[in-house]
Amino acid sequence: MAGITIPPEILATMPARFGIRSPQLGGPTANSTQFWTLLVQRGVVPRTSGAAAHDPLANLSGVWPVDGPITSMFGPRSLLPGEKFHTGIDIGVPERTPVRATASGIVRFVGNTDGYGLRVEIDHGNGVTTLYAHLSEANVVPGQRVERGQPIGKSGNTGASTGPHLHYEIRQNGRPIDPWPFLQASGSGAYSAQNVLRLPFGDLIVATAQRYGLDPALLAAIVKAESGFDSRAVSSAGAKGLMQLMDGTAAALGVRDPFDPVQNLDGGARYFRDLLHRFSGDVRLALAAYNAGPNAVREAGGVPPYAETQRFVEAVMATWQMLSRAS
Repeated sequence: MAGITIPPEILATMPARFGIRSPQLGGPTANSTQFWTLLVQRGVVPRTSGAAAHDPLANLSGVWPVDGPITSMFGPRSLLPGEKFHTGIDIGVPERTPVRATASGIVRFVGNTDGYGLRVEIDHGNGVTTLYAHLSEANVVPGQRVERGQPIGKSGNTGASTGPHLHYEIRQNGRPIDPWPFLQASGSGAYSAQNVLRLPFGDLIVATAQRYGLDPALLAAIVKAESGFDSRAVSSAGAKGLMQLMDGTAAALGVRDPFDPVQNLDGGARYFRDLLHRFSGDVRLALAAYNAGPNAVREAGGVPPYAETQRFVEAVMATWQMLSRAS
């Protein structure tokens, strides 16, 4: 098949073969610029093929703005007053962590005018811009050219922020698009699967995470906190298996044998994915709900003040961050 360009609409029907999860992409996959970008990055089509030759987003992969776990995803969210949609991705890092430009371009804005706090916006041409928000410090000025990977400021907790982190956006013609496929395609996100594969049940964890659009490192961190990778584990309350499913929860998820790693991981991953959707992509709230139940999270208006739940959330977040780093 050398020299043959396979149309993206055909490739879109075979995402598993090429390691590309089309549900992560917004809109119809066959027409998605993001889909073309992933095809080019993974070597499925040449860089000069079709839309990829003119893809203004193609240079945005390979450099994370900071190294850390994603704490809130792109999409519907109501974490802050009046908020309905989260237009970027939040990456949890300590204050004053150096922030890098994810592609070369011209700085178009530096300032503090709204809930973003101190932010930097970079114009990459062809209608593509990136935004870096809640900074504690900016090291660039409007009109300055910056190169891919160049430090542009330091992370912080300014504006409408619930804790130290970086809010990162990609916009095309003024419209926010999901940064996750670009971050996941290479850079720090690639370390997740590599590190998880070294763990007990690593192959199964990675495959299950991919099936449900989860970060393998996050799913592995939950398993570690819940069972220590012991598929026969039983808690004092009767929770069973890798993801510590209670009998009622297991039955509701269609898990017939909670000690079967395949069934247990599949059910637990589906349940956690649903909690992520329920809590608008907020990882901490979804973890708290996994441990204490969604009603407890709603009643508390956040992570419940239970020592066990708080320890669980912090333990998972710490392991997630560790597994997301290069080894």
